[in-house]
Amino acid sequence: MKEKGSFNFGWIIVGISFITLALAYGVWYSFSVFFVALLGEFGWSRSLAAGAFSLFVIVHSVIGPFVGGTVDRFGPRRVILLGSLILGMGLALSSLTNTWWHYYIFFGVITAVGVGLIGWVPNTTIIQRWFKVNRGLAIGIISSGIGIGILVCVPSVQYLISRVGWRMAYRIMAYFIPLIVAPMAIAFLKNPPQKPSSHDTRVSGRDIIPSAPTDPSVVDGEWASRSWTIRRALSTKQFWLLSISFPLGAFANQSILAHQVAFFVDQGVEALFASYIVGIVGIASVGGKILWGTLSDRIGREVTYTAGIACLICGIIFLIVLPVHHSPILPFFYGAFFGIGYAVLATLPPIITADFFEGESYGGIFGTLILLTGMGGASGAWFAGFFHDRVGSYVPVFIIMIGCVLFACLNIWRAAPRKIRSVPGKRGNPHPST
Repeated sequence: MKEKGSFNFGWIIVGISFITLALAYGVWYSFSVFFVALLGEFGWSRSLAAGAFSLFVIVHSVIGPFVGGTVDRFGPRRVILLGSLILGMGLALSSLTNTWWHYYIFFGVITAVGVGLIGWVPNTTIIQRWFKVNRGLAIGIISSGIGIGILVCVPSVQYLISRVGWRMAYRIMAYFIPLIVAPMAIAFLKNPPQKPSSHDTRVSGRDIIPSAPTDPSVVDGEWASRSWTIRRALSTKQFWLLSISFPLGAFANQSILAHQVAFFVDQGVEALFASYIVGIVGIASVGGKILWGTLSDRIGREVTYTAGIACLICGIIFLIVLPVHHSPILPFFYGAFFGIGYAVLATLPPIITADFFEGESYGGIFGTLILLTGMGGASGAWFAGFFHDRVGSYVPVFIIMIGCVLFACLNIWRAAPRKIRSVPGKRGNPHPST
């Protein structure tokens, strides 16, 4: 389905979301280098320090339904503008940390609220409104912004920490990010025009989902004809399968991303070099997110998700081997494979959610899934630190994470988005209109 009259500006929205997510999640993933600096200065245990990140993920996730519902009601511009200001305040306050509870409040709560308000939920909500046929590609592009954030921000923050200290690094981020995000939100972010046509799903502000004869993507016409709300979504088996799969993926993903620098430092790798490996994760994820988003529009969501999980598991295996075989090449293999594989855990969830629950309440529904996903991610980051404190090794954690992502993949197949909507590459017409 061609998005007439909004296609070109929709790609501008993609560009704005790309930059916004790069900055928002640059804050998120730079925790791994601040983590080492904080351990060095304050002597906290790893579980105590990682607990701040776990709280960050929990708060970011808990506000997901609120953020999604607010975007549904007021639009993305106001939400992201407010979030950029709160994020700047949280980062500035984080630079004043003197005790663990300071950091829990300033970073774990205030900064998390700011990232949530400018992050994944509002940006994927607006993108799914602007794009139908090319949704996988558009989501893949904006999610690759997170990879750019990892690639650019993590080594840059480590460089700043080495040169001017972690406090000044937080202050620089506190000024820099709002000055970029706020003007872009004011100037460009808006919902697509609601003009009824034979190709539009919006009529008089109300979702009218096309039936199977008029929408070539629909496989289950009865399902697609429903006007989805959070309550209706909660009554479906598919929602609960996603609510198992997404958190398990986040549990594994965040446990490794939060502790990867500390793991490499434990293996004798310098912190700055370890930050470059994190950068490789970021750059690999950029290509991975565009790849998985595009492939999911061609070969289907389930097959694409499985391919991504296979790459992620390969990356984890390289980490397991590293303490036994100290090859200098293994961290690079980890960065490439894990980055590509991790990308599928970021790119596919909003696309799969839209396959099932497209409509005016998508923001609230996806926000609810983000709440559950965040709980998984938060517990994963804490669990890895707790387990390491008890056994002195990350290797058992890595083995557990492989089991988690395999079960997450199984539940995507059980949910079966292919039975609700077909992707363009699976339809009878090999050249659908775009």
